[in-house]
Formats: sequence, C-alpha cells, structure tokens
Amino acid sequence: MKHLVTVAAVAVALAGVARGVPPPTVSWQDASHYVGEIVTVEGDVAEARTTGNTCVLEFAPDDPRAFRAILLLPLLTSLPQHPEQLYRGRRVKVSGRIARFQGRPEMLLQAPGYIEVVDVSGPPPAATVVQQRLAQVGGCERARARWREAGTAARERATTLSRCIEGTGYRCHSESAALAPALSELEWAEQQVEASCN
Repeated sequence: MKHLVTVAAVAVALAGVARGVPPPTVSWQDASHYVGEIVTVEGDVAEARTTGNTCVLEFAPDDPRAFRAILLLPLLTSLPQHPEQLYRGRRVKVSGRIARFQGRPEMLLQAPGYIEVVDVSGPPPAATVVQQRLAQVGGCERARARWREAGTAARERATTLSRCIEGTGYRCHSESAALAPALSELEWAEQQVEASCN
C-alpha cells in the first residue's frame, strides 16, 4: 500500500510539471526539508568543480550536510567545455527531485532545462536556449525526453544500489529507498510516451 501511495504522489507531482505548473521554489538552505519532492532550489553557487563526467555545484562547500546540485555532463551537451566557470559565483535555479545521498540533500540534473542562471546579463546561457527550443518541440518528443531522463535516473540509482550491495557494509537502505521512486518515475514517463506518441 505504501508503494502505491508513493507511486501516486510521484505521478501527481510529475503530472503538474508536465502541465506546465512550476514546482515550488525553495532556498538551498531549506532543501533538506524537501527530500523526495520535486522542487526548484534557488541559491548562489559558492563553488563549482568538474570531476570526470560531473560538475558539482556547492552552495556551502564547508558544510558536508548542505545541498548540492550535480550536473551529469554527458547529458548536458550544450554546456561549455568548463561548465564550472559558467556557474561559480552565480545565482542559479535548479529543478528536480531532491534525494538524500550519504546524509546530504542533492539533486541530479540530467537535462539542460533543469538549471537556469538567473543573474546573467547579455545573451542567455546555452541551457536557457536549449530549454526554449525544447518548449517548442511537440508533446511526443517531450514525453520521450522525460522517459530518457527517468531511465538515466533509474540506472544511476540502480548502479548506486549495486555498488552498495557489492560492498560489505550491509547498510543499503537509503540506496534501495532512492531506487523505488526512480522506477516509479520511469513507469510514469513510459505511460506518457504511450499516451502522447500514439
């Protein structure tokens, strides 16, 4: 029963986003109160660093419990070669589901439309241009893009759970708890593709 309630809550939240109803905006300091929810987090990026295929945006780099946003660079192809330079010291809005990983709230950003620099003068950043182009694409393509994003999130959570299971700690509750909503989102996104593309 609890699983059905979770699936229903995810479906309702994502349906609102799909209809163009923006998620609520919260400050990065309050992000830990919204774990498991889809929100927009706003704040000033104090530090940004690129490691491998990720760019980590830290809002309070000296606080290991503070919110952070993680950009998955292979999925954000419109970003410049050094994305940390685009975001460091800037006020941003990031949208998505807040998860808890190793005791800290974080958000994985898998599409350019989920991050916006809000204090830029001059031409809009590449992510904003891509977001505007995506808004022009038909409902079927948007549904397929959401499905790909949900699939990536589910794969990442499954990989995290697999790594935990392969370890010897026997404490994989948070990793397994993070996988269930990702699978629900994937199922919901698949239904949206079927509804929009037929």
